[in-house]
Amino acid sequence: MANITNRYFYSLFILLFIPALLMGQSKNDKTVVGTVGDQKVTYAELKANYSSGSTATPTLEDLESFLPIYLDYKAKLLAAKDQGYYQDSTLKAEHQSYVKQAAYAFWLEQEIKPLAFDEFKARSNEELKTYHILIAVGPNASQDEIDAAIEKLNEAKKEIESGVALDEVNQKYSSVRGGRSMGGDIPWISAGRTVAEFEDVAFGLEVGELSDPFKTQFGYHIVLLQDRRERTPARLTSHVFVRGTGDSTAYDKIYQAYEMLESGQDWGAVVNQMTEDAASKRNNGRIGWISYQQNFPSDIVEAVASVDPSDTYSEPFKSQYGFHIFKIDSVESYPSEEVRDELLMQKLKETPYYEESNDFVVDFLEEKFEGTSFEKNINQYKSWLLSNDTTTIGAIPSPSSMQNMDVYSFNGESYSVQDFHNYLVDTYGSRMAKIYSDNWFNTYTRTIVDSKIVELTISTYPDFQQQSDSYLNGLVVYNINEANVWSAATVDTSRLRSIYNDNISNYQYPERPFYYLLTARNDSTLMKAKAFVNNGGSPDSLRSNIERLGVAVDSTTNFTEDPFDRLAEMSENSFSEPFDYNNRGMFWLEERLPARNMTFDEAFNRVLSTYQPIREQEWLAELRSEYNIKVHRNKLKSAFRKDS
Repeated sequence: MANITNRYFYSLFILLFIPALLMGQSKNDKTVVGTVGDQKVTYAELKANYSSGSTATPTLEDLESFLPIYLDYKAKLLAAKDQGYYQDSTLKAEHQSYVKQAAYAFWLEQEIKPLAFDEFKARSNEELKTYHILIAVGPNASQDEIDAAIEKLNEAKKEIESGVALDEVNQKYSSVRGGRSMGGDIPWISAGRTVAEFEDVAFGLEVGELSDPFKTQFGYHIVLLQDRRERTPARLTSHVFVRGTGDSTAYDKIYQAYEMLESGQDWGAVVNQMTEDAASKRNNGRIGWISYQQNFPSDIVEAVASVDPSDTYSEPFKSQYGFHIFKIDSVESYPSEEVRDELLMQKLKETPYYEESNDFVVDFLEEKFEGTSFEKNINQYKSWLLSNDTTTIGAIPSPSSMQNMDVYSFNGESYSVQDFHNYLVDTYGSRMAKIYSDNWFNTYTRTIVDSKIVELTISTYPDFQQQSDSYLNGLVVYNINEANVWSAATVDTSRLRSIYNDNISNYQYPERPFYYLLTARNDSTLMKAKAFVNNGGSPDSLRSNIERLGVAVDSTTNFTEDPFDRLAEMSENSFSEPFDYNNRGMFWLEERLPARNMTFDEAFNRVLSTYQPIREQEWLAELRSEYNIKVHRNKLKSAFRKDS
């Protein structure tokens, strides 16, 4: 097996070098700068596949250094092909798994995320004032219940359009939970502040327009867009707060605070003396960023928005909670559009616009490639299946009368009742037909999309085939390296022992402390530990003998940083003074281990890391000879001069 260093290197090789192959070969320069077997490497190919981790144009020195590395890489690919690596079933399965996941990631990055961001950004510039009627419908509601809810909402819509007051319609039709209507007026909303279905409908309306019934996780709605405006920037706000709205005491106290400010008293002093908000009092009255997007009550948001930011503080405001004097500490702003975009991208992942999940990609692809379910045919098959309520699905022959009826289509390809039935038999064959779940069909359609995603990706983005091929090449190079270098080096015991014996001075332990690090919540517990050890107790048994005491040991490393540097001054069989470390810590130095040579087993990994580069160069020499690698530096120099 490869050591960590080698695995890391080849992982970077796959991730950084291989993607450069996607650039393809230019036809501008056919100058052959190297050969591997009967394969010719042109200047254009070399330049196209050069990767330095930057976009800078490579220098001649860069290309001269890269050429032998690239030729060695080509030789490894030929060797892997000759030795059957491309036919290895395990490797092929790993490649197929990667390509499928890469396809999901590709759609996310190429289409879904950019579209989601553009829409999110546009909506983030606006705020909507909406009113909705909601009829709660559970996730397991029958079709009759759903139809009844939609019918009621259509009736509510007609009443609103005829001029009936919104609140009257809401009280008549909206569901009630906890004694309160689930519908009604909604404070100003912006992007990402409500469920996706509601937001999509609301942002698609014109001011004064009333939607048709639609579904969310809460049930079925109709929504009226009352107003649309430019989004009000959030304000970083502090306040002096006096609780109570119905008595003169609160009123008098807030105006007393206001007069104190007017007389020139410091804001912090007034907050400390007068505010009744204990949480903000500890932070000079700071209550945070105020906007509709931070879920503050609408009366407070409107009050804060009305304050002139240039004013030192506001006049007293009355809210549903009491009286406030507000101070605007800062107004939301961005130094550049780029910074704003970065912050919006961070917020995007917290919204329904975008999820880094395969399910989200499937939903997108179903819409893009017109995935369509034929509900009538599905329900007919479902009714037939449920009629066999005492039989397992696997024991039921397909319904000949409807087996050719379509249940689903995707990207122009149709799937029949027979196809769906076969899927159920293969997947749920041991289940009773009577427990059929509608979710089984949803799983079936998603399985279809999943099976087609690589094909769809390549047909839509032909360069993705190159990415797939490049990753496969990376895999075979990794595996052939492991077989010929890392594994070979590991089992070559005689060479390893020879390297060990010839370089024994490189494999030594220095003098080092064998110590215990005792950690506890306080010094008193550490003192109990000290007393326990001094009275003959073992440090290893401290954990079980002293409550809440953590004990750790390191016998191989001579630390020099604080607090471990104090070990150098300690005597054997002694305690240090307590110090700050994970609450509190203390050392017990048991002994100082003398310097000595490592045994072969102890030094094995170090010896192996010495031998692996040697073994790799030996193997590369074999490949260069076998595949007759030729480097044409003069031709490279000539091609570079013509290209400059």
